[in-house]
Amino acid sequence: MKIFIKTFIFLIIIIPLRAYPQACCTGGAPLSSSLGVISYTGENLVIDFSYDFNTMKDLYAGNSQLNDKQRERSTNSTILRFTYALNNKWAITTVLPYVWQEQTVRSNVGKTVQSSSGIGDIVLLGQYAILQNKKNLVLLAMGPKFPTGSTSKTDNEFGLLLPPDLQPGTGSWDGIGAVSYSRFGIFRPTLSLYTLFSYRYSFQVGRYDGQQEYRFGNEMVINIGLTDSFLLKKWILNPSLQFKYRNTQKDENNGSSFPNTGGSWMYLVPSLDIELSPKIYLHSNFEIPIHTDVVGTQLVTSFKGNIGINYTLNFKKNKAYKIKD
Repeated sequence: MKIFIKTFIFLIIIIPLRAYPQACCTGGAPLSSSLGVISYTGENLVIDFSYDFNTMKDLYAGNSQLNDKQRERSTNSTILRFTYALNNKWAITTVLPYVWQEQTVRSNVGKTVQSSSGIGDIVLLGQYAILQNKKNLVLLAMGPKFPTGSTSKTDNEFGLLLPPDLQPGTGSWDGIGAVSYSRFGIFRPTLSLYTLFSYRYSFQVGRYDGQQEYRFGNEMVINIGLTDSFLLKKWILNPSLQFKYRNTQKDENNGSSFPNTGGSWMYLVPSLDIELSPKIYLHSNFEIPIHTDVVGTQLVTSFKGNIGINYTLNFKKNKAYKIKD
């Protein structure tokens, strides 16, 4: 009898949640903010460790915010990124994420908390500097996302399979591409303009022993911003401000569009890098939502940020050019 009551309460709480899936973030780590497009002259190994946090408390229908505080979600990721520059043209980047997610739904009969954690999907990118001089830098990056993250996490209390967007991984082999352009010395020697266009193409994956074919929507991200440099005692400060546009297509379930998925988001992203030495710098950024337009009704980002530390091993004397992502 107790099991029946618990199951009944669980279904009462969780069924409304299924009507409002969270499409702001797909399963796994936030790839659009962790690509790390970097170009070097000479041989370097760059090790970057960062922590990414995403708080979602705002419910939207289209571009209108709803007065509903019964649902919230948090996604936290640690991202270990290795970039090895073979020479001044070629580099290889590996992104290794670990993801924690928690979702809370409240109702008149109580609340349900669902959570998952685990290794996310690993990304391998090859990077090539198409153009590199004192004023301009053009980089091209592409590579696969491997289905290393779990897609079989279950609810702790009832053992039910968690929805795709609560899994640490997507389960699919995806293709990622990016192109970046930087213009140095705008108005003053230290002021630079940078842009980044990235795209992720998703493939479908089977769930429930082949009974369901699920496919996350393709994702496009455009960044454009300005960065400058200032000297503070022995440290070099690199503040920047960028505009970010993100668009995702609708997810697909068994070949049909999945409701309440897909949309467009705009963010204002201030960031600060602090170069403690030629080999070590700290970095941070915060994404402030300025416009949201989703398909159907979705829970979206209220606040998102990233902090990290970057260390460079120099195998040959070189000069680095960093491109924001």
